[in-house]
Amino acid sequence: MTTRDRQKVLKAAMAAVRECADTMETQAASLLQALPTVPMGEGLRTNARVLSEGLKDASSRVTFELALLQTELVEGKADAATVVQRLSGMDALMMGALAGMADLADLLEKAAEHDEENERAFVLVIEASGVLLQGLEQAKAATQALRAATPTASGK
Repeated sequence: MTTRDRQKVLKAAMAAVRECADTMETQAASLLQALPTVPMGEGLRTNARVLSEGLKDASSRVTFELALLQTELVEGKADAATVVQRLSGMDALMMGALAGMADLADLLEKAAEHDEENERAFVLVIEASGVLLQGLEQAKAATQALRAATPTASGK
């Protein structure tokens, strides 16, 4: 693979992680806006709000880290192996923020089985989780492609 090809893969990986962070920010904001008006128990509402705020925080941290990484690349202070490592960390950070959403969805599903009023909250969380998982999978796949294209990052 040529250096130019590696650069394209690097840019694609950074763009995929950025897009995932942007999607996370959008979904979190949407959930935070909808939560006050959606029927659900206060414990579940608090849990959903905390998880949504965690998504926003993770998104902000990834966006900040991407900006730092971009600056380091421009200044020649980061190589492709470093980028792979840092992008992998960002992927993990976003996955960690998303992990609690599955538990919340389970709780909301059980609540909806007992009271149909909770169904809208369940649907909101499931839809947001689906969008976030899809974005995260794309980011992880792009990071993995960069790892494969970077000899020192893949152990070649």
